[in-house]
Amino acid sequence: MVNVDPKRSREVLERIERERGSARVWPKLLAARDPDMLQLLHDTTQHVLESRNSIPRKYKEMMLLCLNAASLREFGVRFHARGALQHGATEDEIIEALEIVGITNQHGLTSMLQPVADEVEKFNSAASPKPSQPK
Repeated sequence: MVNVDPKRSREVLERIERERGSARVWPKLLAARDPDMLQLLHDTTQHVLESRNSIPRKYKEMMLLCLNAASLREFGVRFHARGALQHGATEDEIIEALEIVGITNQHGLTSMLQPVADEVEKFNSAASPKPSQPK
């Protein structure tokens, strides 16, 4: 294995966690082995999501949700459902996007509907004002 600078690995991983909100196991593994490759992957993702603006972010998040649903990747579906909601997508828009997946991959629709419903519920619960507690 190539000699990797642990400081460089840590810096790249911290940037990803700061800009994406988290880092799963695979980025941590890649950071320890090839932080430059991880940096390239992250920069590509950030370029498409943040720098290019022809497509509004909520639609990019829904596209990514659909790609993950078609591949039955629940983590990605949840992650991008949250991103779509945070960028203004409605539950109906997300469900319709997921239904498009179902045209060619019914299992992608049916198996990913519950994770989407869960994320919408969490989002709505977080956005709802909490009743005040009596003193």
